[in-house]
Amino acid sequence: MVKFLYALLIIIIFLIGLISALYGLYIIWKPLAYIIGGTLLVLISIVLNQNYDHPPNKGGGS
Repeated sequence: MVKFLYALLIIIIFLIGLISALYGLYIIWKPLAYIIGGTLLVLISIVLNQNYDHPPNKGGGS
């Protein structure tokens, strides 16, 4: 259940970031805040996904 909620949170953050970035591109007279904010949200969701899906190795071996 926790993994499902975490995945849902990542998807929501990614979609909000993507939508705000596209909305920023649509509004030409003040796009910078939307583009930067959307990019940051997308990057945050990617970083959270990488940290959750790829835990560090805790044992030996190759």
